[in-house]
Amino acid sequence: MDIYVCIDFFVEYSLKSELERLFGKFDISLNFPDKPKMGTEVYLQVPIRLNGKVGIDTISYITSHLKKEYQISCGESFSCRFNYLDFERLPFFRLVSTGNSSKAFLEHKKDGIKWKTICPSCGIQEKVQTSPLVMDTSKVGDRYMVNVGVDYWVVSEKMAYLMKEWEITGYELREVIHSGKKPAQPVFQVIPTNVLPSWSSEMKHYYFITEPEERCQTCNIRGRIDYPYHYNKRDLEQYPIKDINIMKELKSNGSWAYRPVFLSKRFRDLLIENGITREVINRDDNNYKSRDWLFEPVVIIE
Repeated sequence: MDIYVCIDFFVEYSLKSELERLFGKFDISLNFPDKPKMGTEVYLQVPIRLNGKVGIDTISYITSHLKKEYQISCGESFSCRFNYLDFERLPFFRLVSTGNSSKAFLEHKKDGIKWKTICPSCGIQEKVQTSPLVMDTSKVGDRYMVNVGVDYWVVSEKMAYLMKEWEITGYELREVIHSGKKPAQPVFQVIPTNVLPSWSSEMKHYYFITEPEERCQTCNIRGRIDYPYHYNKRDLEQYPIKDINIMKELKSNGSWAYRPVFLSKRFRDLLIENGITREVINRDDNNYKSRDWLFEPVVIIE
């Protein structure tokens, strides 16, 4: 597993040699674009792997130096890259998506959803569901499961049947109310019933250096970016995982707070064996297609 922070910015091509020297001090190579035929600016993306030599202090130095010396403002993104060994013996995974397509991410109506403020300092909120989910159920189509409004997962009738046949544990189903011009199809909201224990004290987090104002020191939810989740083996023995689980802590999606869902290795294996998804390891893999499910490994601390 490798952790990357990518900084990106526009820069005058004439600064190529100077920037190569700056990044070269930290053994970071630049993939500089060719000299533009029109204009003088180029767009640069610099993925920086966080390891023993390069850390957050290095990224902070580089971004502040670019701002001070060249008036360059950087964007910033965080990502993890996994390998097959990361997936081999792990008992469960965070469910990231059920398809590399906008059709796997749908919206719900506002009916029955209230907002609860959980931090008086930054005002971040979470959704509170007071009645069955309302959405255009016809948009689920022939998909097995879709994400709805970030917080919710909805399955088709055929997926609900398979989950029962496979004896999947840790959930309840609630029928979704249809609202739309096309005929309704029977779909069901998955309600996770198994709450994971608190994550390990070895769990790490990242905060965007270029956006310090986004971090809330009071709730430590807004502006917090989580590394792959770490759990203590001893805690999981006391609070056993099921096939479907929900995180105890809240995570921010940039707009509000929610609780991610985790699926067991058994459930993931069944999805792959039955052709519902292929085995995809990373978001940027060439084989990650419109209907493939993406998972993030969980680290178990012995």
